[in-house]
Amino acid sequence: MAQYGYSNRQESPGDLDRLSERQRDCLRLAARGLTSAGIGERLGLSPRTVDEHLMLACRTLGVRTRVQAVARLALEARAAPETRSFLP
Repeated sequence: MAQYGYSNRQESPGDLDRLSERQRDCLRLAARGLTSAGIGERLGLSPRTVDEHLMLACRTLGVRTRVQAVARLALEARAAPETRSFLP
C-alpha cells in the first residue's frame, strides 16, 4: 500500500498538525456533508482542486477515504480540552 501513498502505520495525533489550513477547511466542509463542488463554491476553488486537497489530507493522515479523514478530524475536536467558563 505504501506505493499508493498510504501506510499501515498507526495514526499519530501529530499528523493532524501537518494538515494545511486549506486541507482542514476542506475537511470541515466535507464533514458538513458538502460535495467537492459545494466546497469549491464556498472556497472559490474548482472541485478538482478540492479533491486534491482532500486526497493529500488522506495521505497525510494515513487513511484511504475522505470519510475516514473527516472522522479523524472530528476525533481531534472531541479530544480537545473544553474551556470552562467558571472556576471550581
